[in-house]
Amino acid sequence: MVNRTYLLRRWFNIAVTFVLAFVLIELLDLKFLIANQLYQLEGLQWSLRHHFITEDILHGGVRFANLLVILLLLVITVIKSFPSFRGDNHRRYILLLLSVLLSFGLINYLKAIFGMDCPWDLRLYGGSRPYIELWEFNDTHFSSGRCFPAGHSSIGFAWSALYFFWIKNRPNLARVALALSLALGVTLGFAQQLRGAHFFLDDLTTAFICWTISVFIFYVGERDEKTNL
Repeated sequence: MVNRTYLLRRWFNIAVTFVLAFVLIELLDLKFLIANQLYQLEGLQWSLRHHFITEDILHGGVRFANLLVILLLLVITVIKSFPSFRGDNHRRYILLLLSVLLSFGLINYLKAIFGMDCPWDLRLYGGSRPYIELWEFNDTHFSSGRCFPAGHSSIGFAWSALYFFWIKNRPNLARVALALSLALGVTLGFAQQLRGAHFFLDDLTTAFICWTISVFIFYVGERDEKTNL
């Protein structure tokens, strides 16, 4: 079980750590370190951008599989809403679906709002656009790109909500689900970095956003229950 007060305290500590790391990475341009190495290893080009594994399997294939899983979850949630099928865990199916969909939705909204370019768009890496800092909003750049935060790695990170879905009744499974969701998010994020689609900071930001949404969706959704999260 995860105590509710402890959960919020842990989230706060993670949030402070993330904000400090984010500011430090941005101010010192540390997010270029991995991108520079990958670009050089690929022969000063993004040679894996259209590779079968990185583009067709880890990008297009995983995205399609994720859509099928979401549809399956939607169907199960609808079925669970019928009185004859409704159980004690009906609400948590709704919370899981809401958490996952909100994670995907918010990430895509932020991508459009911030308008940051992908590494492959930048002159630094053979593209045509100058690099513009996140804080340097201007009319010519606004919403021109859709590369921050990272959308594809959210396919893994958003499912961290499964941790809260199972933690009460199946804590071991909850921890396994959390580990797998994080591993999937990191794998998909790195695949996109290999393609020149994202900096590692984009994926780190996505992981924090998805985790935050999961924490508060389940915290608020189960606030009137007597048991712990």
